[in-house]
Amino acid sequence: MGTDVELFVDDWLTGPELSSLACQLEASIRRYERIFSRFDPASHLSRLNRQAGWWVTVPAELYEVLKLAAHWFEQTRGYFDPFIGEDMRRIGYSVSFDRLDVTVEPVLASRRVPPVIPPIEFRPDCTVRLQPGYEVDLGGIAKGFIVARCAEELRAQGLRNFALSAGGDVLVTSDAEPWPVRVANPFGGAEPVGTLYVKQGGVATSGTYKRRWQTPTGRVMHHLIDPFTGLPADTDVVSVSVCADELTTAEVLAKVALLLGAERGTPYLCAAREAGICSSFLLATTKGAVIPCN
Repeated sequence: MGTDVELFVDDWLTGPELSSLACQLEASIRRYERIFSRFDPASHLSRLNRQAGWWVTVPAELYEVLKLAAHWFEQTRGYFDPFIGEDMRRIGYSVSFDRLDVTVEPVLASRRVPPVIPPIEFRPDCTVRLQPGYEVDLGGIAKGFIVARCAEELRAQGLRNFALSAGGDVLVTSDAEPWPVRVANPFGGAEPVGTLYVKQGGVATSGTYKRRWQTPTGRVMHHLIDPFTGLPADTDVVSVSVCADELTTAEVLAKVALLLGAERGTPYLCAAREAGICSSFLLATTKGAVIPCN
């Protein structure tokens, strides 16, 4: 799915035990990738997108994440919108980032009509129907789900003190002290811009500074789409990191805050923190400001 996965362990394990866990982890990641990856035309998600308008039976994991995504679409009034796959393809982000063709000028005029309600229907038997004209891109929320599921598997194997990271989104399980999760510097410096401390929970980061490219005409593009324009978001926030009990929740909050921009995104996250939805966050702006809340 275009990202790297790392496992950090602070338990007494032999080399063979750790190697066995790593192999099991990789097998699980590969299995989930065959379900969720929009870069794989044979994945269950790709099959669903090709069969828009029809009732399609999907794996239980995909059904669960689609339901969760539809829930967050409603909760955020469309700011979190996973039904933007067509726009992702239109700007050229139809393959993993390392295979992106930067020699072709993307179509920058969008005909997108933002849905008012989630354009997908559910039956209780793991069948769903995606409305014609929409494609699903589960992106970060699927990544958060995969990390959380794999962490459950690791705990079932007896692991108690570890961090599992996928592309910088981290889930921590600790029986002792909180783990420091350093937030990468979006301005290019080697030193992190801050540290979030986590004992049980996840940290998700959404940013415009990493998956970005330049078109042949010189326009700078990034992969975070404004669901109301169908174009890369015009925002003064370059990076948002959020800590929450659920990594999928942190994913959604970070993305929405970035789309809202600093002036509205900061109070949005503060309200989420007051409501107990997240525990801390760190927001970095294009002006070089870093806004922490611990």
